[in-house]
Amino acid sequence: MTRIQNLKKRTILYSENVTQELGKDVKKSTTKSKSKSKADNNQKNDFGSGRGNSKNNDGYRSKKGLPDIKNVEKNVLRCIMGQDRQVRQIITAIYRAIHFRSIKSNILIIGNSGTGKTETIKQIAKRLQIPYTIEDATKYTQEGYYGADVNDMIYNLLDNADQDIKMAQNGIIAIDEIDKKAGHQEHDVSGTEVLKSLLKIIEGTTIKIPSPEDPLGEEIIDFETKNLIIIFLGAFSGLEKIRDKRLNTNPMGFTLGDAKKEVQKSRFLKQDLVNYGMPEEFVGRIDTIIEMNKLTKQDLSLILRKSELSIFRRYQSELKKKGVVLSYDGKLFECIADESMALDTGARELSNTVNYIFENVMYEILANPNKYTRCVLDLDVVKDNTKYRLS
Repeated sequence: MTRIQNLKKRTILYSENVTQELGKDVKKSTTKSKSKSKADNNQKNDFGSGRGNSKNNDGYRSKKGLPDIKNVEKNVLRCIMGQDRQVRQIITAIYRAIHFRSIKSNILIIGNSGTGKTETIKQIAKRLQIPYTIEDATKYTQEGYYGADVNDMIYNLLDNADQDIKMAQNGIIAIDEIDKKAGHQEHDVSGTEVLKSLLKIIEGTTIKIPSPEDPLGEEIIDFETKNLIIIFLGAFSGLEKIRDKRLNTNPMGFTLGDAKKEVQKSRFLKQDLVNYGMPEEFVGRIDTIIEMNKLTKQDLSLILRKSELSIFRRYQSELKKKGVVLSYDGKLFECIADESMALDTGARELSNTVNYIFENVMYEILANPNKYTRCVLDLDVVKDNTKYRLS
């Protein structure tokens, strides 16, 4: 019997809080080993890692050791464009969770692909030095079915906290594609059960897990979830129609005034999520709902020009290291934004477009080291990547 097989046989995880929520008998469930969880999930999840340096005697994040909230906002906005209000909302919710433990901050971020949902969380966690993990909800199944279960999220967070239990207990778990687990999703009949199983993490309870310090997994320890910051992410395609239907009629059947509709349309309500197919007991534990802006052409152009994460600026920097100065018309950013908007995937398509532009340029420079000192990009290079000049 291999070490992993032995660990899988011996490791027992007790599910305590879910049974209380659903009114079922407490039962034991054999789970995958921590080692297997890390190996499997590293292939399918987008993990991040960060480790805080400031801890008090209990190992929790020191409030005094946190950077100034205004500085964090300023630094994050150097990377995230077009979401100024949303960035502030997310930062405020996270700081609130740290400073005011009695006020829960389970956050739901709604936004189309490429609007910066996950990147915002990464940038905030990085600056706060908080361990975090970003999970894909579609990879998880209800307990007892084939696939990952929600306990693996704890293991992944522990991995990213370098097995520091106290740091992990105060980390961030961000769960993307949560809308794919709504009750109306026909391809995932167990979706709502997965959402209900998340209650044990959301509510704040004690979960029994194998000790990361015991290679055989025989020692069982407590993992407290009450200080975890839980963030849900999803596009929620079609949710706008549910909101519009709510706004267009009232109980008397009259149309709401334009001014009142405009005020209410600025945010989604929990009832909209329930009508979308999310379980009421799950929605009831969402404390903050944030809607990301749909990025405009101007936003995408700004990302290319000014964001510290701009792939165009990275190419420019790498070329400079090779001794090549890049020249282009300022309108090039608008052309790239226009091309990228065709697929309606927000900032995600920018990388594909920019990589296409520099494909031949990089080949020529790598094939002929020290030969060129200048590269001029024509506006047509967006559609034809041979439209450039090296000298």
